Formats: sequence, C-alpha cells, structure tokens
Amino acid sequence: MKKLKLIVLLCGILGLILPCVSLADEEKKEDVDKSVKLERIVVTSPRTDEKLKVEIPVVDSTYQVGATVVDVLDSMSGIDIGRTSLGTPNNSMVKIRGLGEDRYIVNLDGRPLTGAGVYGGYYVDWSMLSLQDVEKIEVIKGAYLAEYGNTLGGVINVVPKEPTEKLDLRIAAGVKEYDTYDVHALISKRTGLFGIVVGGGYQESDGYLRNNDLERRDTSINLAYYFPDEGKIKVGMRYNKGEYGMIVENEMTSANYDDSYPESQGDMLIGPGFGWKAWGATHGDGSYYIKERYEWDVVLEKNLLGIDWEARYYLNDEDRTDYIYDQSSGDLVIERDCPPDYSWGWSFKGGNVVSNHAFKAGIEGNYLGYGGITYKHYDTTYLWGNPEDSDEKHELSKVNSAFIQDKWSMLSNLDIYLGLRVDDYEGDDTKDCKAVEDTPVSPKFGIFYSPITDLETFVTVARAVNFPTLPKYYWYYNGHQPTDRKALTFEDSMQYEIGGTYKGIRDTSISAKVYHYDIDDYLRWIFGYKPSRVVYNIDNVKLTGFELDIDSKLFNNVYAFANYTHQITDKEGDILDESNISDEISELPEHKFNVGIQYKRDDGALARLTLKWVDSREVPISASTKADTGKMDSYSLLNCIIKYPVIKDHGYLYAGCENILDEEYEESYGYPMPDRMFYGGIEVRF
Repeated sequence: MKKLKLIVLLCGILGLILPCVSLADEEKKEDVDKSVKLERIVVTSPRTDEKLKVEIPVVDSTYQVGATVVDVLDSMSGIDIGRTSLGTPNNSMVKIRGLGEDRYIVNLDGRPLTGAGVYGGYYVDWSMLSLQDVEKIEVIKGAYLAEYGNTLGGVINVVPKEPTEKLDLRIAAGVKEYDTYDVHALISKRTGLFGIVVGGGYQESDGYLRNNDLERRDTSINLAYYFPDEGKIKVGMRYNKGEYGMIVENEMTSANYDDSYPESQGDMLIGPGFGWKAWGATHGDGSYYIKERYEWDVVLEKNLLGIDWEARYYLNDEDRTDYIYDQSSGDLVIERDCPPDYSWGWSFKGGNVVSNHAFKAGIEGNYLGYGGITYKHYDTTYLWGNPEDSDEKHELSKVNSAFIQDKWSMLSNLDIYLGLRVDDYEGDDTKDCKAVEDTPVSPKFGIFYSPITDLETFVTVARAVNFPTLPKYYWYYNGHQPTDRKALTFEDSMQYEIGGTYKGIRDTSISAKVYHYDIDDYLRWIFGYKPSRVVYNIDNVKLTGFELDIDSKLFNNVYAFANYTHQITDKEGDILDESNISDEISELPEHKFNVGIQYKRDDGALARLTLKWVDSREVPISASTKADTGKMDSYSLLNCIIKYPVIKDHGYLYAGCENILDEEYEESYGYPMPDRMFYGGIEVRF
C-alpha cells in the first residue's frame, strides 16, 4: 500500500528547507553587517499567483437584491452561468472554462466549501453564499499552482471581511418583483487584541416558475485574537437555512398545466430515488425541502523561526428534509431526512522569502461523507417498495496531500515558478463498490517575463488531476455497466496557457490569454441513461479557449470594461454517446462577451450599465441510449443600477433594472429566466 510515502517525503523537505533557508538568510545579513556598509538592496520574490489571480470587490454587488457570489462572477471572462430559477439552487450553476463544480475548488477564506454531492445534493450550493460578510472574490483559472489540488478548472476563493478599527455597522433592505425581499446587516469592530465580524441576512421570493418559492436566512460570526507581536487566531461559524420549492413541470401539453406560470421543466434533484406506481406521476405543487448548513473554522497564523505558518481546521455539516406531494391528489407521499454532507479537513502550511526566492510548502487532508437517511413518511399507495433507514457514512472519500513550490525572481524582469504536488486519494470500500486508491504526482512550471516596462507575459505548463466524486464513485459500481468500459480512474490533465497584460495606454489594462487543456479519462455521468444511470471515463477531452479583458478609466469618475471569451471542445473515445454532438462537450457557448460603463464617486454615488451577450448552445435533452439534442438561443442581457447618497456617509438609496430589453432567454435548457425586473432599496451605515 502506497500510503503517503511521497507526502511524508515532502513533509520532511518542508521541515528541513524552510528553517534552514531562514537561518541561512540571517547568516547572510550578519555577514553584510560586518562588512563595509552599503546601501541595502532588498529583493523580494513577486507573488506569481497574484499575476493570474482576478480579485473582485463585492461592495457594489450587495445592492442587487438577493445577490450571491454567482452575481459577482456573472460578468467575468471564462465564466459560464447556468441558473434555472430566481434564487433557488441547481446543479452545475457556475463553470470555469467549461468545467463544473465537481472539477474545481470553491474555498471560503482558503478552505474547501465543496461538499459530497450525494442524495441529489450539490457540490456547492451557491444560493447560500450571500455577500453581506464578504470582502472580495478571488478567481484563479487553471491548475498551475501546486498549492491547490484535486482541481482542473482552478479556484474560486470567497474572502470574508476582517474586523475594522473603526466600528462598521450597516443595514440594508431591498425589494424586487415576484414578491422578492432581501434584508441583511453587518457589524465589524476591532478593540485592542480582539476583533469581531457578525453578519446576517434574510430573503424570500415567490419565484416566477411554478412552485418556485423560497425563504432563506443566514448568520455568520468571525472572532479574532491578535497576538501582541504578530499573528492571530481566528474562529468562525456560518449558518444557513433555506426552504425551497421544487419546481413543478408546467408544459402546455400537461393535464395539470397552469397558464399563470411560464412553461418549464420540473426540477426535483434530490435523492435517494424512488419509483412512482402510476405512469407519468410526479411531484406536485407544495413539494419542497429545507436545508440547514453549518460551517466551522479555526485558523492559527503565526511567524516562527522567520517562517509564516498557517494551521487550519474546518468542518461542514449539512442536513436536509424533503416533503414530496403527489401531483394529482396533493397527498404527502414522502417525508424524510437526508443529510447530504458531512465533510472536514485540515491544513498546515509554511512560507518564507529568502533573497529572491519565495518558498512555500504544506500538507493537508480533506475527507467527505454524509449522514444517514431517516424516513418519517412513505406512502406505498403512490410509490413502489418499502425503503429502509440507513446509517451515516463519514470519510468515504479521503484526499491527503503535500506540496512545495518556489517563486524565483531570476532577473529583475524574469520570474520562474516551480511546484510539485502529491495527492493520495482513497475511495472507501462500500456495498457493491471496490476500494480505489491513487497517488499521482503533479509538477507545475511557469515563466513570467516583462520584455518592456508596460508589458507582462507568462507561460504555464502543469499536470492537474481530479478524483471521482462520491456520486460518480458510487454509480460506477451500482449503475449500468457497459462491457467495454475501462476501470474507474481519476481525470488526468496537461494544461498549457500563454498570455500577457499591457498597460502602456493611459489608465488602461489589456489582458489576453490562450489556454489548452488536454484531459485523459474525463469522467462522464449520464444521470438518466436507460436502463440505469451510468458513469464511465471518456478517453480524451480537449478544452481550448481565448480570453480578452480590457479595463479603462475613461475620464474623472467614469470607468469602462469589456471582455470576450471564445471556447471550443473536442472529445474522443466516448463509448456511449451516439448523438450528433459526439465530438464536443455540450452546453458551452462558443462565443460570449460583456461590456459595461460605470460612474462612481468617492461619496458612494454610483451608476452602472452592463451588457452581456451569450452565443447559442446545443445540449442533450433526453435520457435514452441515443441522446437527442436541443438548442438554447443566443441572448443579450442589459442591466443597470443607480445608487445615490441621501445622508453623507450614512444613508443610500439604490434602484436598478435587470433584463431591460425584456429578453426571453435560458441559462439552463427548459428553464426560462425572468423577464424585465425592477428593484430598489435603502442602506444605512453608522
């Protein structure tokens, strides 16, 4: 059994290198002090991760009623949004360069939020990521950094607010069409060695699709103790509770069609599954589920022996209760508790800058599982079988990892990045499943070069791996098993990217990137494939894209931005796809762009107008052995917002309009998005 031999080796390297280079640096300083005193030249290694990281402040996004992290990401290049409704969760809502939440990392303050994804749950429930206690969103596209593993698409890091020296108290309330209401508050203060940030919010909406209502509340508290010299201890807790209606199918051909709602497909992505006795029976009006989620964090940051250390422990605990009613009779057919996520982890990292090198290394563990099912009501009048309760299953997926990296300023205009990561994955042996274990090693390399003052260029090459999620692992062994299917394995990718940023035009930044991901053993999961859902590895998938970003200050307080994304896909060796799009990965627009102009003053006055255009998409729409395809038309989305200070530094009024052009459009097939919506609100600060 391999059991972390390479990880232990890297841990030893971490323990030896960082203290030694720190002491060596101190010895050099002593030698300089003993010699002739010269003007000291300090060379610090640039943070190469910052060169490809996009940081988005969320301060203005909080004025969109019911806004979440998704709304902040909506206008970025390389990001595709696939909502089904107004505020309720759905699967694969955000994609980075065509890769969904099962193929990239979503972090909160540097630690994973991504859950188990079982029982019809979501890897990431974006609807619960409200913004009142969030400072900014960081996005790293691609997997060129050794610090982040088990990802192909990159990293989205939600950065919470830190305690402020001056008391920061703000309360905001807004209203939007479809009886949508939003209230949120924040208080932040640091006194001496102690700091606190407390946030809370409430949102409700009738929704615009059938049985699409929601009610959501959340609370967060972050405590900090600052050591007298340097460093701190942070303890945090986030709590979310939401009640969400399950969208009821509302097709014109249906006997239960209600013309007061738009036509749409139904959405009941919950589990475990069950069988209706009557043909065509389905969940009906009044069906809903309640979700509760806790996220706990403890972080220690301290400098010892000249090294910046960070130790972290976190826990995610989510529960869900389903209430499912029959469409025809309205009778309750299922009430059950299905806790879809119990995950925890830890990390220990250290970094040090020595001369023109910035070393960093660390070890970490991430463990995924879920709770047991408890049936409180199951009506066999409508449903087949007699389901049994089940026990909780923690730590079914285990990933233990180690990394080491060096950011080397070789010349004043040339930086070299070298990284190495080891991930040890184990899928535990469960009923009808086989234990799976892999320990891939992923080298990373990057060159960052500035040929002239205003131009920065880069080239990165990296191996990246992504392990099977728990649903894929389970259904590989319990779903349909084609005779020519290969053994289950992780996704193995080589990633290449080249680009540059030019700032030679006054108050303007122009950035361009070309990337190519070559992914072997791409994991495909067909949810409703007959005779059963099926999981298998596609031999090879290629993702290629181009991104162009322009940001400019036009004059005084007027700013503008524009970005364009072109992306294409290709796949080979898909043993089950007989559709007419067999050479592509579906649901990705080939072209899209965003443009916007904004007026913003120091007193908080704001006016912003944005336009988003998305190309048409071909998507699979059936779940048979021969997939059919459907088309989502291209669309344009024009939005605006105005904010005005009515009491200097203390009171603001805001108003806006989404979908000004009243466009009919879909982000996910079969689910029309809302028509023109007006909203407005007020914020008070003290």
